[in-house]
Amino acid sequence: MCPQPTLTTAHLLVAHGSRDPRPQIALERLTYLVGQNLAALNASTTPVVASVKGIGADPDHPGDRVAVLTKPPVSVFSANLECQSLPLHQQISQLIRPLTAQGVTEVKILPLFLSPGVHVCEDLPAEIQQAQRMLRSRCRLSGLPYLGSLPLLTPWLEQCFQQYQTQPQAQRILLAHGSRRPGGNPAIAHVAQRLNAQFAFWKTEPSLDQALSQLTSPDQVVILPYFLFAGGITDLIQTKIQQLQGEYPRLDLKLGEPLGPNPVLARLIAEAFKQG
Repeated sequence: MCPQPTLTTAHLLVAHGSRDPRPQIALERLTYLVGQNLAALNASTTPVVASVKGIGADPDHPGDRVAVLTKPPVSVFSANLECQSLPLHQQISQLIRPLTAQGVTEVKILPLFLSPGVHVCEDLPAEIQQAQRMLRSRCRLSGLPYLGSLPLLTPWLEQCFQQYQTQPQAQRILLAHGSRRPGGNPAIAHVAQRLNAQFAFWKTEPSLDQALSQLTSPDQVVILPYFLFAGGITDLIQTKIQQLQGEYPRLDLKLGEPLGPNPVLARLIAEAFKQG
């Protein structure tokens, strides 16, 4: 038999967490898709060479050893920062301890957050540090940049806007959650600027109503909810759009979908893991 290559690096996606079951289902689907993409990237760029006896050898010399390309193993998991029975550092510790017996020496952790708020800048680093102390030197935990900071995310968001935009002069609004931490909202404003869009926040100002009032006589407005998965807030956004459509009958309000367990997003995350 061909010996299996050793698994040395595991990959962990950390989401916010919700009591609504839909985000967890979507997270599990995204985790699966990331694993598929990462396996494909590893197989195409860093194949493992294993020497075996007999397979593919010259028939006249059946005992010869030959090199066979084998597919590197990939291990992708997910966890949630909130709404779980265990705090994140304990989730990480319980997840990683069995993997160290399989040869895992590093875990790359990618935060599935879209802005540098309190969770990204304070909560997550503290939980990762605490998990590292619990694991001691058995495995190194490496935090990667948060999802919203990935350079390739903005071009995909441009494609998302174009998907819903049916009029060339349509105006755009990027609707995010909003953060009360200094530095969180300007990151969203920067993304919106690159997309030639206004920005609005669900929890802070400018609100969606304020953003709409600042638009210059559009016929169509495309509103892209800058949220990871569908859930309670995106339900409220849909209700809000229906209300606003009644208040602005001359406007064609187009509401997009949250990012979701999209194959394109999964590929971007897999590439970030590969480069990180």
